[in-house]
Amino acid sequence: MLVSVETFFHDALMSALPDDVDVTTGPSLGPAADVTRLVEVTAASLKLRLPEGEDLAARREPAFRFEVRRWRANGKQVDFVVPEGAVGQVVEVESPPGQPLRRGDDYQVEGRTVRFYRPPAQADVAVVALLRGERANGFLERAPCDIPLIIRAWSQEAGAADALLSSALSAALIASTGMGNLDDSGSEESGVRIRLLRPSMVLVGLTRGAELREEKQFFRAEAEFLIRGELEQLVTVGAPEPTGIIREVRRV
Repeated sequence: MLVSVETFFHDALMSALPDDVDVTTGPSLGPAADVTRLVEVTAASLKLRLPEGEDLAARREPAFRFEVRRWRANGKQVDFVVPEGAVGQVVEVESPPGQPLRRGDDYQVEGRTVRFYRPPAQADVAVVALLRGERANGFLERAPCDIPLIIRAWSQEAGAADALLSSALSAALIASTGMGNLDDSGSEESGVRIRLLRPSMVLVGLTRGAELREEKQFFRAEAEFLIRGELEQLVTVGAPEPTGIIREVRRV
């Protein structure tokens, strides 16, 4: 999930900063001696707020089989068909990915067809649907969580780091208004789906300073943000439970 958060803001900053500014993600390594300007995006930790009491599984709900379907769109198409043999019924739809839609207001489901009132924008992945199947071994849990995010600007020129951070700060705050849900699931065959739901972000602090790196003076300006949302964990284990079928009813 930390990589997903960093990637989201990395992409937002890349489109807002000059082409000659390096933008990196992950734990801070600081600038190399041959770099004149650098911006780092770091989400170093995620902390869950645990339930009160000793039962750490108090918030867990029964699990269910799931399948995620993704469709491309041409900007005109309004119908997206779930193929036969899919795991269950459509319970959630996002378009674009990460932006939940309201059933009845934005789309409807007719049989195995997801029908939009307005065509989704053209994209290779324009529509994402969650299909819910039968009960399964495992659990579903949603818990509040906090993710600190640091955006750090470096420059060898006095004052340039502050100007660079100002541009990065504006881009990050604008991007945060359309952040949407983030999906950090691996392969669907793993039976695990992890999402950050309804995240919001606030600026919590600004710092600046200077450091000597490889005998070169670098100026540093950084912004600290707090992202707060709900972490959803859906874990399904093993094969589907057998379903009994009533073939005949006899009176005795």
